[in-house]
Amino acid sequence: MVTSYNTIVKLLSATPKAQENVEFAGRLCYDTQNKTGQSEDWLQKRVLDGHESLIEHSSATFYIRCSRVVTHELVRHRLASYSQRSQRYVKEAEPKFITPPEIGDSELLLIFNSIMDQCWFAYGEMLKQGIKPEIARYVLPNACETQIIMTMNFRELRHFIKLRTSPRALPEMREVAGKVKVLCQAFWPKIFGDL
Repeated sequence: MVTSYNTIVKLLSATPKAQENVEFAGRLCYDTQNKTGQSEDWLQKRVLDGHESLIEHSSATFYIRCSRVVTHELVRHRLASYSQRSQRYVKEAEPKFITPPEIGDSELLLIFNSIMDQCWFAYGEMLKQGIKPEIARYVLPNACETQIIMTMNFRELRHFIKLRTSPRALPEMREVAGKVKVLCQAFWPKIFGDL
């Protein structure tokens, strides 16, 4: 039974008064700024009508711990900013990797763990022989745990959540996107509540 990839997603910061900011931007379009905050569902209606350019005026920054498999997919969302832990300048002092729960407790898990051990052994041996981390990292697997900071405006966040929570998305990515979705819905229900 598949359980969890043990990813971590934390909201670090966001546009202050994000929903109010977005509504004010939308009200400006209709010259109704004096009605900002007077209609509980005005903003949701604009978003559902497809007037999503309004929500580009607010953004959020997240800390994410996941595998490099996920970050390789994550950075394809070009309308965002990223800062990722470097394997070029940072030595991997201990083996940290994500084990896909789909492997289960089987012979495959033993094979997977054996390969992880071999990769980290080879990496460590290269470092001992004076090979720079930027070269030694070539033997490390995509399963390596990494950390990344991601900043997206709300329009791109909606796109990200819709795309990456789909049943067709990579399971670990669905876990990350699902956690982002829960945070967005909790903090900005007028913008993300319908997802």
